[in-house]
Amino acid sequence: MAFTWTCIWVTAIVCLCFQGVSCKSNKCGKGVTTKEYDNCQNSLVLGASLAWTLDTSTNTIDFAFTEDLTDASGWVAWGINPSGAQMVGTQALGAFRNSTGITVRTYDVTQAVKDNTRSLIPGPVAVAYSNYSAAVTADGTVTISGTVTLAQGQATKLNLVWNRGSAVVAITAALLGHNFDSDNLASTAVVEMSSGKTTGGGEIPNKDLKDIHGILNAVSWGILLPIGVMSARYLRPFEFADPAWFYLHVFCQVTGYAGGTAGWVLGLRLQKYANPIKYYHRNMGIAIWAIATFQVLLAILLRPKPKAKARPFWNVVHHTLGYAIIILAIINIFEGIDLLGEDKWKRVYITILVILGLIAIVLELITWFHWMQKRERKHKRHSVLIGDREPET
Repeated sequence: MAFTWTCIWVTAIVCLCFQGVSCKSNKCGKGVTTKEYDNCQNSLVLGASLAWTLDTSTNTIDFAFTEDLTDASGWVAWGINPSGAQMVGTQALGAFRNSTGITVRTYDVTQAVKDNTRSLIPGPVAVAYSNYSAAVTADGTVTISGTVTLAQGQATKLNLVWNRGSAVVAITAALLGHNFDSDNLASTAVVEMSSGKTTGGGEIPNKDLKDIHGILNAVSWGILLPIGVMSARYLRPFEFADPAWFYLHVFCQVTGYAGGTAGWVLGLRLQKYANPIKYYHRNMGIAIWAIATFQVLLAILLRPKPKAKARPFWNVVHHTLGYAIIILAIINIFEGIDLLGEDKWKRVYITILVILGLIAIVLELITWFHWMQKRERKHKRHSVLIGDREPET
């Protein structure tokens, strides 16, 4: 890893020091290239690399894309997406081994492919690729090379998308699905072909906003609400904690609801960036917010007095809704983490839940012990009172 980053920094420094002078490269990455290219990008996601030369006189781009196969029977694909830095709409070149060596076919990545309703079958594409071919090394590194002819007046800032999978249908040359790890979902880049400036595209547009959405909801629904419930359940039986438990409970629930509402609104706003819309995650979020809003209104407007006859029924409804909100929220938080493809956040949240669970178990035992002691003292007082009332014989 250190050697790889050293090479990247050296390449960047050399190119910066000699701006205006071509940064020539016969070998970009680990691939097999027979041409010399003006630009080389070695730090692409999934360990991919791209070498290219822009010829403004002919409005063409010669390129060589390099990527490692995950399996000998797998595939590597690279392409240009005229509509954005995302999977759907990519006009791709896919390479895979066959009985004679390795072949390249063109593929139009449609919405149905992303939804996994069908495999990616070869067909005509809108991008003008020509003279394309592929080569593969003994250790499974594939290089797809060729030429792209840009349309008259077309900008040289292109959305590039790539990926790799482990299986191909030999008869139809259909590419089967790839993994959905964070790197696979982020294997896009926006490249200014004239300058070589590259920015990450990512399969998750506006990822910063989605991170904020996830953090708000995880902290609000998934951490503050459980702490608020625990404060009411485990502190209320102790006289010294009255009325502190109530204020802590109200603070956690109100703050959690406010933060969760903000995260929910942001989630609705982010729908326009979802491709496709994650209906299960969205509908679950709407249900959680609706139940939580009803719970808040129930607590503010319809809470009976402590001694009222309706109070036991109100308590049952209040407690049931509270636990339902927390359970649904935890399920939806994990669903959101899976959509982001961030395994590290899943581990963090699982750790938090385990800690809260252990604390709840300890407090549950303490509460039961306190309740039993209190019951025993009450029983003793009752026995004494009965004894005092017994007539003398």
